[in-house]
Amino acid sequence: MKCVVVLVTGRPLMIEEYIDSIDAVAVAWLPGTEGQGVADVLFGDHPFTGTLPRTWMKRVAQLPMNVGDSAYDPLFPFGFGITSK
Repeated sequence: MKCVVVLVTGRPLMIEEYIDSIDAVAVAWLPGTEGQGVADVLFGDHPFTGTLPRTWMKRVAQLPMNVGDSAYDPLFPFGFGITSK
């Protein structure tokens, strides 16, 4: 069975230790009353689109982490995601 994890959060969370057990990750970025939009993409009514507005670090010890840092090694880089090209 495939595993899709939907994170409803306002910031990146530490998920690296679970990443090998997850088939897909969707981040809802605090949808408020728009939770129906999350359901719409999960059930195939609309395509998944979206890119990360910030870098998703691997560990808390990496903070602060900015694009261009000499030690930039994120779990998911800034702009990672799916576009509708």
